[in-house]
Amino acid sequence: MEMVWPRILGGFEVISSATFHVIATELVVGSFAMAGICFLVKTLQSFNFLASKTISEVTDNTGHFALGFGLIATPFAIMSGISSSPGSDISSPLLINKMFLSMAATGLALSVLYARYAIGQRVWANKQSSLTQAFAGLGASGLMLLTASLGGKFTRNESLFDVFNLSFDTILLMPVWATGVILITGVSATVLAVLGLRRNSAVQH
Repeated sequence: MEMVWPRILGGFEVISSATFHVIATELVVGSFAMAGICFLVKTLQSFNFLASKTISEVTDNTGHFALGFGLIATPFAIMSGISSSPGSDISSPLLINKMFLSMAATGLALSVLYARYAIGQRVWANKQSSLTQAFAGLGASGLMLLTASLGGKFTRNESLFDVFNLSFDTILLMPVWATGVILITGVSATVLAVLGLRRNSAVQH
């Protein structure tokens, strides 16, 4: 599947999946990195650092917008990455861990965006909800950046995170029932967290 992304006009193939993957990955990494910076600032503001209303509004809007844009670009990066892998072989432990990390980052990012949508700016109404939202955003950004670093490890056998001596050659496999339990637990925890944040924000007002 060397050429999988057709031209919009004329039906001709214009770009290889590998090139498209680079473009999509840069969009994802840039968006999540920007979101991570914004959520880091929001974390500091929870401890009364950089406590400016203007900075607060800018980082709130920019962080969530960047996170949303990164999520939109993520499926394109994943699909083009699978298509451009040698022989479309996804049996490599690095690639499988890469998919696991990207899915975890996507789930965290979705929960952050949903909380912001459901609660609005009240999500920053108190320290507890602010830290929950900020740490979730930082977690999503960190996991996605780690996912991107594995791409460099897979293609060039080097990564920015090599200094941490992390091993990604082991794949955690679980039976279907255990996967189902974890999925249900995750969804339930997300729902309870959103309901708790909503109640806390309502009490503050």
